[in-house]
Amino acid sequence: MKPAANIIQLVTKATQVVDEISNLGPSTSAELAKAVNEPRPSVYRIVSALEQSGLVRRSDDGRVELGTQILHLGEAAADAIIDRELLATELSSIQRQLGLTASFWIPRNDTAVCLEQVDATDVDLYELSSGRILPLHAGAASHVLLAFQPAEVLESVLGAAPYERLSSKTPTDAVTLRSHIEETRHQGWRLEVNEVVDGIAAISFPVLNPDGTIFGSLTAAGLVDQVLDQQEEAKSVIAKAAQTLTKAMRDFVPKPAERVLSTSINNISSIIAKANALMEALANERISTSARLTEILDEPVSSVYRMLATLAEAGWVEQLGPRGAFRIGSKLISLSGKLLNDLDLRRAAVPVLRSIHEATGETAFMCIRRNTRAVCIERVDGKRVNSRLLSLGGSLPLHTGAAPRALLAFEDRQTWDDYATVVSQTADIQFDARARTKFYADLEAIRSAGYSVSDDDLTPGIAAIGAPVFDHKGHVVASLSVSGLRAGILTEAVDGRTVIELARDGARRLSEYLGAPIPAHS
Repeated sequence: MKPAANIIQLVTKATQVVDEISNLGPSTSAELAKAVNEPRPSVYRIVSALEQSGLVRRSDDGRVELGTQILHLGEAAADAIIDRELLATELSSIQRQLGLTASFWIPRNDTAVCLEQVDATDVDLYELSSGRILPLHAGAASHVLLAFQPAEVLESVLGAAPYERLSSKTPTDAVTLRSHIEETRHQGWRLEVNEVVDGIAAISFPVLNPDGTIFGSLTAAGLVDQVLDQQEEAKSVIAKAAQTLTKAMRDFVPKPAERVLSTSINNISSIIAKANALMEALANERISTSARLTEILDEPVSSVYRMLATLAEAGWVEQLGPRGAFRIGSKLISLSGKLLNDLDLRRAAVPVLRSIHEATGETAFMCIRRNTRAVCIERVDGKRVNSRLLSLGGSLPLHTGAAPRALLAFEDRQTWDDYATVVSQTADIQFDARARTKFYADLEAIRSAGYSVSDDDLTPGIAAIGAPVFDHKGHVVASLSVSGLRAGILTEAVDGRTVIELARDGARRLSEYLGAPIPAHS
């Protein structure tokens, strides 16, 4: 066993390496060695251990980037502080009633971090999406968080003026910011226009902890005219949702995850792997005491507590009170958000689509959902035949074709109901009771099979396979499809593998890139 000081130093350096990857983006080991002031051989070993734990991974060019284990820990951190199911319900309700992007923000280290968001129907607000970080001097969410924090936090932010200008109305001096904060505190809510993004406005209300301190800010944002035209209704809707979440915080007790941790620390040789096992145990427990973690990990309490103290110093773990229980630190929410913002599904899909095309000669493409349609965002044309129905940038209704149906089938039943209601109102589609029953049965069959098939549905002689791509939450976010002549798609095996197998394997690889649970769908 290594001396305690060496263990602490190694875990500290490992968390510093992760921090630097978050700050610098994909980096070489040499760049990381310079950033953390550590010899290259030591950094090589740290990176290797972090890679084995899934905390970092290699990009296509061999650089080191954040790994999808960060996403899992970030989700666990969020689950430990708020009822995520209720939060999602309230955000969806705001979005449905107002048509605006609804989001929830928490304070962390003089910034506002977006914990969750539901996009508006017609506009994606990239700067206000899940995982994004805003400075406390700009935006409705930030100002609400700042207005209801202790006075010393406000004075610290005011002392950092002048501030970066994000858009035309961003407050850049302490006097203007103080005025905004005082107004927010007096009103109990905040409306801002053009402070974060020109052309965008937002309204935010506070959500409070049981002791009355600020926990987060609930926000609705959209195009300026959209927000201002329904300002009074928006205030009422958001205020009601904020009250619901504040009330729920009084009785919130996080539930342990269903996964069972089978590996004890004593069976692990790497110190960094031990730290990751502890983080994994804490993620499963949501909130746990050092005694409980000792029991789970079969390790002396002194060793567990020493590891917890080191991880707490790095911000990866938080203790609830001087001698209280522990939970995953909110820093992991920030790291997770950084990784989410850096993920580029379209870029990752290109080599996967090309490999399928090279193996089959068929058209390979990827679609994402936009409202009631599937939009093709990447495509590699086939060598023998190309259907023109879904060109790059083109779209199809979600109930037609293999790729669109693969998107819709893996949504929930409420989404199916909503979609059927919307499309049944169009002139060319009649979803009567019989048609709706068949519609649901077809989607259930796709879910059961794990993929969709289009055979002569859209173009005579053309068939296609569609396979779902899932994100780290297990939500379907895209579909990968292969199309061509029926004989090539439905009957031929390529090197012993069918087109169906190639499509599903490609979708699985992209799901793994996004950190999807394994299996991505059962």
